[in-house]
Amino acid sequence: MWGELASSFQQGNAYVIAILVLGFAALVMMFERVIMLQFAFNINFTKFLTSFRKAVTAEDMERAMSLCKSTSKVSLPRIALRALETAEMDPSKVRGTIEEETIEFLPRIEARLGIIPALATLIMLVGILGTIDSIWAAFHTVDVLDTAKKQATLAKGIAGALNPTAMGILVCMLLLFSHQVLRGMALRLTERVHHGVAVITNLLVPPETATYVAAAPAEAAAAPAPAPAAAPAVEQKPEGGGDDSFDEATVEDIKDEEEII
Repeated sequence: MWGELASSFQQGNAYVIAILVLGFAALVMMFERVIMLQFAFNINFTKFLTSFRKAVTAEDMERAMSLCKSTSKVSLPRIALRALETAEMDPSKVRGTIEEETIEFLPRIEARLGIIPALATLIMLVGILGTIDSIWAAFHTVDVLDTAKKQATLAKGIAGALNPTAMGILVCMLLLFSHQVLRGMALRLTERVHHGVAVITNLLVPPETATYVAAAPAEAAAAPAPAPAAAPAVEQKPEGGGDDSFDEATVEDIKDEEEII
């Protein structure tokens, strides 16, 4: 197979050359991503956050700024530096600054990573197209040959037609594997940046005070409850709904009449 691929390249197969050109472009892109993810954006996050926390806790902002500038001009140190600068001018805007810088930086981690799978798919499709074209050419060539030469020419044409597909599949496999490795590196870097942003936010963002909101319920609870209004006296009437003029004298007269009867 390798000899057939080399032979196709030497013969100037356009599809094989196109696959190699696209593969070289994807390779350059992968090397650029490796350099950015492994060397430019990646730092010793644990050491940086430990030193940064000590400087901020000691209220030594100059030392914290110097640490950010000396560590890196991108990635998490840049976010921390912008947060420190904003904290000196207006502490209430620190949270917004951190969010803006984080949103601006995170897409740079996965920049151009989505192009690699697209190139891998395109390379495989170019290989398949080259195979189809070569098979068509082989069948058209057989039509004008003698019967004795048809079988050998057709077999050679079909064997050569498989070279673009084989090359495309090999390059596609390498690109997809490399993309998964780069994707894992980008994911780990994103998680570390999120953790660092959380630490910076807890150190520099002033706590939100809710004094007025909490004081109202406390004062209301401390105040004595108002005494309930005295209920109006209800005049009790005798059972049976009798009149007030029905006094004891009337009762005695009724008793006397009953004795006479």
